[in-house]
Amino acid sequence: MIASSPGAPSAKPDKAAGLRPRAAAGAWAQRSQARWLVGILLVNLASSAFDTAFQGDTLAFALELRLLFLTPLMLAALVFNLVQINAALQNAAGALASFSFIVTVAVIGQYAPEPFASRYLMSALFLLCGVALFGALPWWETKAVTLASLAGFAVVTATGLQMPPAWTNLDLVGLAIPLCFLALKMRLQRDTRLAELRRMRVIDAERTAELRKANIQLSELSNTDSLTGAFNRRYLDQFVRQSSTSIVPASWQGVLMIDVDHFKLFNDYGGHAEGDRCLKQIAEALRHAMRSEDDLVIRYGGEEFAVILEDADLTEARQAAERLRKAVHDLKIPHPGLGPGRTVSIRIGACAVAPEESISDALTRADKLLYEAKQAGRDCVAA
Repeated sequence: MIASSPGAPSAKPDKAAGLRPRAAAGAWAQRSQARWLVGILLVNLASSAFDTAFQGDTLAFALELRLLFLTPLMLAALVFNLVQINAALQNAAGALASFSFIVTVAVIGQYAPEPFASRYLMSALFLLCGVALFGALPWWETKAVTLASLAGFAVVTATGLQMPPAWTNLDLVGLAIPLCFLALKMRLQRDTRLAELRRMRVIDAERTAELRKANIQLSELSNTDSLTGAFNRRYLDQFVRQSSTSIVPASWQGVLMIDVDHFKLFNDYGGHAEGDRCLKQIAEALRHAMRSEDDLVIRYGGEEFAVILEDADLTEARQAAERLRKAVHDLKIPHPGLGPGRTVSIRIGACAVAPEESISDALTRADKLLYEAKQAGRDCVAA
């Protein structure tokens, strides 16, 4: 049920909406890095099987290097990535695993017989470009690991791991340098486009939240009486329509019609500005005297108010009406048209919605009871 006062807290827009694109981007980067680590781990294991099957004992040290060094390192990097211990530690572990894999492949290529040696060196070159393009590390970490891996690849490839250096495969080193810088440029362009897309999504989420908030405020304003802050007649009409079309059986509801005694005389003697101030005080007193936020206070028109009491029978409606009458009486608002010592009062017609009638019918009955209260001398409750 809607609260009795439109000023009551409403459902707030999700302030975290603008943060969701950033969180999604971080999750995407983490998944991409995990996929990269799984990929190079599988390539490493497949290469180990290839070495064993086709080269036998020729590269026994390569198998040990892959299984005893690279595989544990990659598994550790993958674990760091999955358990989310620390972002910097995750990135460092991923960068170290990538660097070690590239340099290890280049080292194995120096000891493998042809044609496997050339294939290993070319594989290391492809891995260099892959780190830059698909490694999923942040830009600065990607740049650092790519340049470090390029330096390691160049040293291993050019020197042939000999002393003095063999200075072989310089053409391959010369090819690796522009390819790596081209891959880094492509990666930077991709990151820039993704950052712009994320920024646009953040802006869109913020604007959506602002629009939702504005719609809520507009809805409240359209259902609120601007003078008293109570619900208005438009809101009551909507409430009556919803109640009449509901397929859920309604519980007992109390209906009160309230009129301010001698209000025209108040305006004639005190002026409309004082009359408006009087109505605001009365509306505030009525809201504070409600049983709970489930009870509705509506400005019905002019100096008339309607009250809908949720889950209230006739006895409870009569008790609530008497409490409201007393709340206004206790305001002791001087009535300029009735003479010294006289104060503003209200009269109330109270009834309960019968099982066979609608709220609209009950409002009509309460309005008739309001006339009876007037005939009874005002400042009273007729039920």
